[in-house]
Amino acid sequence: METITLTYKRPPNRVNHFQQQLLYVDDDVIVTSQRVRPSSPIVQNGKTVLGDNFPVVWFVFTGLWYDVGIVYNLNNEWTGYYCDVLKPVKRSMDETGKLETFEITDLFLDLWVNPDGTHEIQDEDEFEEAVQAGAIDAELEKKAWNVLKELITKVESGNLEQQLQEVISRTEFADLRDYVKTLP
Repeated sequence: METITLTYKRPPNRVNHFQQQLLYVDDDVIVTSQRVRPSSPIVQNGKTVLGDNFPVVWFVFTGLWYDVGIVYNLNNEWTGYYCDVLKPVKRSMDETGKLETFEITDLFLDLWVNPDGTHEIQDEDEFEEAVQAGAIDAELEKKAWNVLKELITKVESGNLEQQLQEVISRTEFADLRDYVKTLP
């Protein structure tokens, strides 16, 4: 499995680099995986659905203002989707056209989606702080809220699930749970 570097930016000036396993790439999407270390766990109905060392398979869509992570717990059970509102991905290619690195700029707002389709907005307080501090201007603030509303509509209509299944059908991983068992 090939390792790739994600440059993760968060306004105004936070930059991190994460090593991820590259699972699939085409003109429309980059699919990677990693074990995550969230700043704080997400708990739904008394259960941790996103916590330290949970495996996540990320779908970063070209030209779209969001990504989606399929999250599994330490028992390899699917716990839900984590959707980040972000600026469209920037790709860095080598001289042969092969993807070397990619960059996202997180816009704070996130959406957690439970397996039953219920959902919860995440990090709204951080988003408001960034707006108040001037790290996100009025135009970008409006765009981020519109993207979040569109994501909620996609979740409620089943179109987000369909979008992910279309990508999964193009990859060699018919069952992602089998793959995440092998993550270091």
